[in-house]
Amino acid sequence: MARKKTTKTRINVKTLISSRLREVRQELFGDHGGPELARRLGLPARTWYNYETGVTVPAEVLLSFIDQTGTNPVWLLSGDGPRYRRELEDIILAEMTPEQLIRRGLEKLEQEPQEVVIVAPENLPTASMSDFIAVGLVPITQLDQMNSSVDSVEGYVMAYRHWLPHPSETVSVRLDDDAMFPILPEGSIVAVDRAMRDPHRLQGRIVAANPGGRPMIRWLDVSARHMILRPNQPGRDHPMVPIEIDAEPSPIIGQVVWSWSRFHERNGL
Repeated sequence: MARKKTTKTRINVKTLISSRLREVRQELFGDHGGPELARRLGLPARTWYNYETGVTVPAEVLLSFIDQTGTNPVWLLSGDGPRYRRELEDIILAEMTPEQLIRRGLEKLEQEPQEVVIVAPENLPTASMSDFIAVGLVPITQLDQMNSSVDSVEGYVMAYRHWLPHPSETVSVRLDDDAMFPILPEGSIVAVDRAMRDPHRLQGRIVAANPGGRPMIRWLDVSARHMILRPNQPGRDHPMVPIEIDAEPSPIIGQVVWSWSRFHERNGL
């Protein structure tokens, strides 16, 4: 028996639905967020990417996708109306506790590392949130001061503990120059682990250093006798800084273990 051909109209509908699935995934989870969305849907990543290329999506997967992303089902199937069910999302957000709002923000942060959640000191979550840690945000001029006072803390960056190898030794700072552009534009926030200071182990990594009394964030290149603090785009304004490998005291403050290229305040939490 001859195989029944799929009509052109049906192919077009499948193609449009798959493209809308891809649009939502890219917007909510990023260009490389397919595996994370697949995990939430209980699917292998390869299966999800097949759906994005036009393979027929089972109804139960579509329902789960709508539930997970808040996508408007009318828009998903026809392209009409708003992409998301905003009213429902607003109701859900209004009913969340401060701790739940922070958790939601951090979940988005894992999907889109460009965002960072900053909480004012008076609005820190309770100590019972053991899977989170509040990393103090201090002026970059105080980055090498191991015992920064509470008065110098501008706020706290909320992070999952597993992001930071040595939470008690980690602080965050806001970059005050564009030496690391475009990786870290001016105004970006980085977390610096001050327990990781051995230059030989930090070869080729982004570090915080304090040559000549001016803390900075730079790439670290190490040779037999020297280490070089290198901006991402060396130039007249941001030259490379060579230092003797055995310089005392060592200018290395710590390793940059996490970074956010953009930030937004959440002082209302």
